[in-house]
Amino acid sequence: MVLSRFLAIVVACAILFGMPAQANEVQEINQQFRKGDLPGALDRANRYLAKNPKDAQARFLKGLILADQGKSNDAITVFTGLTEDFPELPEPYNNLAVLYASQSKYDAAKNALEMAIRTHPSYATAHENLGDIYAKMASIAYDKALALDNKNATAQTKLALIQEMIQGQPRRATTTKSVPAPTKSAAKSSAIEPTPAKPLPATASQASTAIESAVTQWAKAWSARDVNAYLAAYASDYAADGMTRSSWEAQRRERVSSPKSIDVQLSEMIIDQQGDTASATFRQAYRSDRFSSTVTKTLKLTLQNGQWRIVDEDSK
Repeated sequence: MVLSRFLAIVVACAILFGMPAQANEVQEINQQFRKGDLPGALDRANRYLAKNPKDAQARFLKGLILADQGKSNDAITVFTGLTEDFPELPEPYNNLAVLYASQSKYDAAKNALEMAIRTHPSYATAHENLGDIYAKMASIAYDKALALDNKNATAQTKLALIQEMIQGQPRRATTTKSVPAPTKSAAKSSAIEPTPAKPLPATASQASTAIESAVTQWAKAWSARDVNAYLAAYASDYAADGMTRSSWEAQRRERVSSPKSIDVQLSEMIIDQQGDTASATFRQAYRSDRFSSTVTKTLKLTLQNGQWRIVDEDSK
């Protein structure tokens, strides 16, 4: 089993958007890391974290640097800290599983991946990695069975099948794309670069940009607790969960204005536009002084008076 293929080289973008100056500095550390200057990148990351100890992106990057240096225990400490401070992020759990697997701690790796899936049930990388861990654990169990009874033909057959699967073609590492563009930098990866998509016709491209802008402005209004701008993002015929429009607006006004602070970050946005209707699917990380969650959300939008407005939304 090629354990290194478990590692999803990703930047946990759900809560990692900082001030532009800070984001630029983290990107520069990341570039230093990508160029192979591990000691320099680690030193710079430590100096940055001394001033910004809660910066999740810099901490995640430090964990990747330590792992690349072969300092697995130190990297485990970093990723464990991230799971404690940001339990809603699946990526640190996934990378913990990689490190545990490299140390043959398969039970710990399994537990970490199960936590990743619990926080984000649609995280495909964690599901696939968990399958690989189960396969490795099964291989170990069949080995023990044969050590006790080397004539056990059934165990021999099952072991051969498991080993054939484990030694199959390695898969590509999975990367996470983030929104907005300044945070799209990812740490060093052996993944094959995706083939660029063919440019869309100008009209479709413009529509996609307008839809993304509408969704982004909706999230910004929510983060700013600007109730009027937030409600203006919804169409007049929005499906208000079976409530009257006035009752729904009253509920949303209370929920948007009551918290002392709100931060909504979007990532992995996929837009599907058909004429005057569209859908935008993305990961939404919501954090306030009262509550935090990370979900996959789909907004359905329609073009009304030249503006894209939300007509329905679904979370899972």
